[in-house]
Amino acid sequence: MAVVEGENQGAALASTMSVLGALGLAPFVAPPLAVFAGLIAPPVAWVAQAAYASAILAFLAGTRAAHAALGPHADRTSLLISMLPPLVGFAAAAVVARDSAGLGAVLGLLALALALALHGVWDVTAAALPDWYRRLRAPLTVVACGALLLGAWGAGLVA
Repeated sequence: MAVVEGENQGAALASTMSVLGALGLAPFVAPPLAVFAGLIAPPVAWVAQAAYASAILAFLAGTRAAHAALGPHADRTSLLISMLPPLVGFAAAAVVARDSAGLGAVLGLLALALALALHGVWDVTAAALPDWYRRLRAPLTVVACGALLLGAWGAGLVA
């Protein structure tokens, strides 16, 4: 893969991240749509959606941890805070897995939506992050949280 140099580097990274981010929304959106289309059993869909949301929380937190530790302005507070989202994601996904056909699925998916929303606010309001990254995070967060809320609603219908 070629390294982009000069002024185009930021634009190329933003473009690549936009495409990857959009593709990364599919595992958020697919489970509730598959359930409503009758293609997959609800408990399986909610566990899959929760597992992916948990993984994305860990990915986003890792991004913030790397920026805090390796970026131009080291930030111990952000580094410490970035350890929380993966723990919350793991706990919420475990709740969904334990009770994927009941209230646990609803509560776990709601917790994941809230965690992703809070992480999105943290990212969007972080002046230390590149502008293109902050602009990208808002729509991705809205779609991901909306899909999790749709999943929680669907889980509530069958709970």
